[in-house]
Amino acid sequence: MNFMPLFKNKLDRIKYKKEIFVVALIIIPITILATILLSNRQELRSNIALVTQDAQSVQEFPENNKFTIIPVKEKPTLSNLILGYYDAIVEKNNEGTYLVMTVIKSKKDTDIISNYFNKKESPVDYESQDLERGVGTKVLGFIIMIILMQGVAITMLYTEDRTLRTFGRIMMAPVSEQLYIASQGIFTFICLYFPTYLALVITKEVFGVELGFGLGLLALLIGMVTALGTAFGLFMSSILKQNVSLTASLFAIITSLLGTCLVPFKVNNSVIDGMISLIPQKAFMEILEGAEKGKELLQFKGQLIDLAVWILVLWFFGSYVIQRKVSSGNY
Repeated sequence: MNFMPLFKNKLDRIKYKKEIFVVALIIIPITILATILLSNRQELRSNIALVTQDAQSVQEFPENNKFTIIPVKEKPTLSNLILGYYDAIVEKNNEGTYLVMTVIKSKKDTDIISNYFNKKESPVDYESQDLERGVGTKVLGFIIMIILMQGVAITMLYTEDRTLRTFGRIMMAPVSEQLYIASQGIFTFICLYFPTYLALVITKEVFGVELGFGLGLLALLIGMVTALGTAFGLFMSSILKQNVSLTASLFAIITSLLGTCLVPFKVNNSVIDGMISLIPQKAFMEILEGAEKGKELLQFKGQLIDLAVWILVLWFFGSYVIQRKVSSGNY
């Protein structure tokens, strides 16, 4: 058995995975459309939760076009800030001073929010960080998360072979585990790359939406994140035995949130911010933001190296786990 029969086998089986086609043909286009519509909003306000027992107390603060004050009787949990339900939580202490809690706002923005509530100062200098991004960066930011989850979904063909014990029978044919892994990787990459790139090309060329990237650069950027999704899918499918899709999807969502794929932010802590900078999605978003502003890719050598290292490491360890289990007879 050589490469082509392995590839054709996966192609025949993928036709019955309806959920993969739903994501490729429905979810990705809807994501692009929704992101474009939200990006075209003339006014984007930050949601601020004000902990108060009197909902009418919001009227004592001056009207503005920067904040939407949402009165809540109970203080929201920290997860509400992390997930972006609120941009800040404001609560009055015993001394009558309003305290501001944020996790993704700069010190400058936090001070502006504090002065608005404590000194009734106009937040004229406040600007949502999300407005600094163009349409293309916002669209690709969402697509990164989808590609990571899709990478795992497509690599489920390997986990099926493992669970149904067909992997061992495949290895009995004249085929090595390296060839099997290569066929799975190429198959995953192709299934991720072409639907995503085609959807973006149609968005740009047919509907005339300016994404901020040329078709050549767009092809290269999609190639980068597709390679990451392919390696991520192999790695997660190799190290996990149960609930692979659920666990990997949760991991993809959390790291994408921390990697500023959905909302740009900077934590006011150098240690935590340094740890977040290690996330591969963070490096990709920095490349996107710079490229959208006209900078050359070679100006982001550090980020490109980070991405390449992550791709190689995830692929190497995923392959190593498979080969080790084959050698030990687990498959």
